[in-house]
This record gives sequence, C-alpha cells and structure tokens, in this order.
Amino acid sequence: MSTDMATELHFDASEFDILGRAIARLPGDIKTKAFARAMSRMRDMARTRIVRRSSERTDIPVGMVRALTTAYLNAGGHSIEMVMRSGWVPLAKLGARQTSTGVSVRNRGSYRSAFLANMASGHRGVMIREGAARLPIRELFGANPAHDVTNNPDEFLPVLAEVIQDHLLPRVLHELERLLPG
Repeated sequence: MSTDMATELHFDASEFDILGRAIARLPGDIKTKAFARAMSRMRDMARTRIVRRSSERTDIPVGMVRALTTAYLNAGGHSIEMVMRSGWVPLAKLGARQTSTGVSVRNRGSYRSAFLANMASGHRGVMIREGAARLPIRELFGANPAHDVTNNPDEFLPVLAEVIQDHLLPRVLHELERLLPG
C-alpha cells in the first residue's frame, strides 16, 4: 500500500482573458462605479485586518487601535492610503489599578513602586519616581500601534496583499453584477 499522494492543479487562464474582454466592453461609467465601490470595500477590509493585527501585536484593545486608524480612498478610487497616527498609549487608559506594591495593568504586568496620579490636565496617569527623591517623576506608557506598523512592515504587508489577492476580483465582479441590469 502506497502512501504517496499526488495533487494536480490545472490553471486555465483563458477564463481571465474572456472576463477581461467582457469588462473592457462595458460602459465606462459602470466600470468606474464598480471599481470605486470595490476599492471602498477593500479599504474597509484592509483597515479591519490591520487594526486587528496591530491590536494582537501590541496588546491594546481593538477599539482603541481602530480609533487611531483612518483609511482614505483617493478621488479616482484607484488607490487606498492607510494612516495610523498614535502616540504612546498611557498605561492608565489600559486599565491600570493601584496595588499595595505598585500598579498592575491587565495583559502588561505589574510596575513596582508606580502609582496612579491625577494630572493637572485632567487625565489620570501611571507615574514612577526617577530616583530615591520625591521628584522628578515620569509617566509610564504602553505600546504605540503606529510605531509597531512602521517598524514591522513584514508583519503588515502580507495582510494587505492577502486582502487584495483573495477579495479584489470577487468584489469587482460582485459590484458589476449589482450594477448591470437583469
């Protein structure tokens, strides 16, 4: 009994050629609308996946990363620009709580000798003394999602490539079906 298994994959590119010619014969306004709608959907899908990956990597809640991320579609609808702007996220925003030995932050651990303080600006911060003296003190921060994306493109570019590869053509076809009568 042989355990060898062979798998063959045949790829017929003639269907793509036929599809390309059919799309080329469509009126320009229908093609423009279909591609613009498809790119709009691609923008939303890419944003969702980037936010999710960034959240996993930085241990920051998805909602917080989503609030820091915007995606733009250019006027012609042919390109997408993803922008993530963030500073270092204060530990206090990540659910810090005072303990008898310092401050504990869910998914981040404990910070010995740190303390929660109300700032003059009205927000709450996790602070730590810089030396043995009472002052100076400094605020402690968690990760910076935008910094993670910028410094680790190998983690995020495959996510975008997957969205384009797996979803762009089916989405364009779906939008063409919606726009064409009957």
